[in-house]
Amino acid sequence: MADETNHIGIVGTGLVGAGWAAFYAAKGFDVTLHDASASALRGGYEKAIEFLTFLKNHGALGPDGHDNAAAGIRMSNDISGAVQGAQLVQESVVERYDVKKEVLRQIDRAALPETIIASSSSGLLISKLQDVMDHPERSLIAHPFNPPHLIPLVELVPGERTGKETLYRMKTFFERLGKVPVVLRKEVPGHIANRLQAAVWREAIDLVLKGVASVSDVDRALTSGPGLRWALLGANMIFHLGGGAGGIGYFVDHVGVSFSKLWEDMADWTSLPAQTKEVLTKGIQEGMEGESLQEMAEWRDDKIVAMLKIIYGP
Repeated sequence: MADETNHIGIVGTGLVGAGWAAFYAAKGFDVTLHDASASALRGGYEKAIEFLTFLKNHGALGPDGHDNAAAGIRMSNDISGAVQGAQLVQESVVERYDVKKEVLRQIDRAALPETIIASSSSGLLISKLQDVMDHPERSLIAHPFNPPHLIPLVELVPGERTGKETLYRMKTFFERLGKVPVVLRKEVPGHIANRLQAAVWREAIDLVLKGVASVSDVDRALTSGPGLRWALLGANMIFHLGGGAGGIGYFVDHVGVSFSKLWEDMADWTSLPAQTKEVLTKGIQEGMEGESLQEMAEWRDDKIVAMLKIIYGP
């Protein structure tokens, strides 16, 4: 996509849309934001500028990068104004089929035929969303992980009618921008990362509800144990190393079999138990120890930047 226009349209300006705006603007693109809500549009713009300031303060932008990047972001009161002439439109509206279909239908009709349309959906199937498009071959899921201006992962999910060229263009595009795209070979609800999160979260909740440990200790068990390794290696590679000289084969034969006893004892419910909200809310409030949500988010983002510099370099 290097030989195309430098304009990216973003439709839907919540935290995800604002994060995408900051990311693309920081990479030198002109970004146009649109949201059906005027207040959400203004809020998304302000949040994107805030994210750019964060990047500047952490050395992720050049000395003039902030002003140049901020100047490259503008707002549009209509979808046509946001997508006109764009090489890519990043849709980030609410996670509902009916809402996304209507928005994608409008984007598809307003965008140039060569414009790629990427949905930020965290779990919906792009094949179902493509039903309303005249040019479904140029659409796919490009799901970021929050916050998009910091986390490198992007899950690329082609639909039944997504063109191979579209997938190739987006994969190379994100690689060039420093993202880490992963490609799904088939569609599943929740893609890859959210399914992994859902499995771990269910067991984390169940351990608390069963009285095995507190919310804080369950979270600490993750962050101070597996989480440190997960930042560097995935579960399969971790267990490959855990197999010693025999690698993953040895691990499966000699250690992996013991996991059966764990799986048999683990939760398998498919809807949150009634007491979940009350128990987790109380545990979370205790674990925050008086810190505000904003303070916790700032602490998280500071640590993310520090880890990214260690793992991926400056």
